[in-house]
Order: sequence, then structure tokens, then C-alpha cells
Amino acid sequence: MTEVVCRGMLHEPYFLKSERLGFRCWSREDLPLARELWGDIEVTRFFGGPFSEEEIGERLEREISRMETYRFQYWPIHLLTDNEHVGCCGLRPYKLEDGMPELGFHLRPKYWGRGLAPEAARAVIDLAFGTMGVKGLSAGHHPQNMASKKVIEKLGFRYSHDEFFATLGMQIPYYLLKQPDGAGRNQQASFAT
Repeated sequence: MTEVVCRGMLHEPYFLKSERLGFRCWSREDLPLARELWGDIEVTRFFGGPFSEEEIGERLEREISRMETYRFQYWPIHLLTDNEHVGCCGLRPYKLEDGMPELGFHLRPKYWGRGLAPEAARAVIDLAFGTMGVKGLSAGHHPQNMASKKVIEKLGFRYSHDEFFATLGMQIPYYLLKQPDGAGRNQQASFAT
């Protein structure tokens, strides 16, 4: 896979942009943003939260470590208009031996219903297939999270199987998107160099 570099241009904080969103990498200075996101019961109720202060710190460290190890993470995303923190969207390890990471997104409630989750996900899909050279992407959701299911299907993912998700102690539906499907190609992502 091609390496993703989390530095934008001088005076440009984002390494990836969509129409309304900028992507950057987590740093330890982002603990207040991580608290705001992963400490919110509405954001985290379908994946084991809300999380304690210690768990939020561990989650932030895990994202930083993933970037160092795999060159991807659930990158923090911000509105380009005012740099307001929207949430995160990106990749996590899944079946890397098959060239298939997992796509995911967590948005703060005040940004729900604005089309930002699919916009962010399309930018990550384009990055994954176009720059990183992945062979496919997986995505899963809590069985009761119909909003995530709708976004995943809108992006062109197709249901493949149920899989045990240890964090929740339950089976969750998984979906796959293969590169030839071309999903996410209708929106161009741009890179700061």
C-alpha cells in the first residue's frame, strides 16, 4: 500500500479534502476533541460507549499508533468553512493480508443528517482505492444502527456476512466493497502536498 502522509502544506492543516471537509491526523493535543466525540453517549452507544476518561485516552493512543503502524486511522474531520470538529472517518485494520481494511466513521450529533458521513466516507474510499491501492473495503454496523446501514449501502457496499464483534459481544452485519465497483468515484478528493 502507498503511504499516506498526514501533513498538509505550510498553513494548510489537511492532507485530504472533500467538498466540505478536511482530514488530518490525531495528535495527543487532540484529547479535548477526542473527549467531545467518544465521551458522547449518542456517538458511542452502538459501539460500546460512552467511554471513561481513561478509555478515551486509550482510544486516542490507539488511533495514533495505527497511523504509525499502518499509515491509516479514523482521521479527525473538520468543516472547511470554520475548522469545526465534525468527528472522524477513516480506516482500521481488518483483513490486511487480503488488502482489505475496514471503513468507519463517528460524527458528533450536531452534524448528523447533513450528508457529511457519506461525503467523508467517499473521500476515504477514493483515497483507499486510488492512492493506497487497497483491493477492497469492509464495513460493519450495530444491527440497530439503521443510519449507518443506510450510509454503508448508499456507498455501494454489499452485505456479505454476520461476524462476531468482540467489543459488543454480538454478531454484526458486515459489508464489502471491491475496487471494480467504482463506488465513491463520483466525488473527487484532493490532496494537500
